[in-house]
Amino acid sequence: MPNNKYTELIAKKLSGDITKTEEETLNTWLKASDENQDTFRIYSSIWSDTKIKRASENADKVFDGISAAILENEIVGSSHIPGQSRSISYLWRSIAAAILVLVVSIFILRNIDNKEKQSVTQSIQLIEKSLPSGQKTKIFLPDGSEVWLNAESSLSYPERFDDVSRVVSLKGEAFFNVTKNPLKPFIVKTESMDITVLGTSFNVRCYNNEKITNVALEIGKVLVETSDSKDNKYILFPGEGISVNNKLGKVSRYEVDPKSAFQWKEGLLYFNKADFDEVINELSRWYGVEFIIENYNGEKWEYSAEFKNEYLINVLQSMSFSKGFKYEMDQNKVVVKFN
Repeated sequence: MPNNKYTELIAKKLSGDITKTEEETLNTWLKASDENQDTFRIYSSIWSDTKIKRASENADKVFDGISAAILENEIVGSSHIPGQSRSISYLWRSIAAAILVLVVSIFILRNIDNKEKQSVTQSIQLIEKSLPSGQKTKIFLPDGSEVWLNAESSLSYPERFDDVSRVVSLKGEAFFNVTKNPLKPFIVKTESMDITVLGTSFNVRCYNNEKITNVALEIGKVLVETSDSKDNKYILFPGEGISVNNKLGKVSRYEVDPKSAFQWKEGLLYFNKADFDEVINELSRWYGVEFIIENYNGEKWEYSAEFKNEYLINVLQSMSFSKGFKYEMDQNKVVVKFN
């Protein structure tokens, strides 16, 4: 994969927006190795197969066309090179993701260039919705998109979106049901990644006190760009997720568990082989209480259970039977005592 500089030059070449100086730089890079020429041919193949000549003609075709090209080349690769379908799939997805980012970027830049400059620029107010522990809420954005905001989370967004894109910032966890608009990408910014969509449903979890940030896709397609990874662009399809280790920068693709990823907004408290700290932190956030732990010996937990709209006392009672502890509740404090 070329670095971002040459990927951008390839995209400009394919879209017809390259300058003479940029074309000379690209030609020098192409002549440097056969690998570079092969990479350019792959990019050109995806571009021509999707019949995308100008990004400004229909941005939605970029998503649909490139996705179709990915699937087609995965099938071809898996039928001709046994045992290598996964690596081929990764290659085509990575290349398509890079093209997609740059095509959308070119489209946005053109819109900016073509907009008439206004003599008076009105300031747009930034709205921030923040929730404490124990609360959840549903938010309607200016474009009609819906957001379910989880406890201990905050979402920032403008009172109205501009003509180019729809950008929001998230800390914590939220589920997004985005109104489709091919001409205005919807972008969710977090500390470790940006998620770009045109219209889809997905979940983002990015709590500051957790090691992992993840994106889980329910419907549609999303493009995830991580901040630390070298090959940092990933296209997700329904049922797929991306997780990033915030300290190590390690990126993993995984199959989504719908109960874990999506059903919290419907009142489902779900644990799947959760360790002790994970359970306590989730209960504290979910119910808005402080836990005081006594005599815990560090025993390894792999706790699995689910509770639908249950009171905390019922959850603790069930958990205490299986894990062998006693508890006392005093308003917003819970004392957990191990023998």
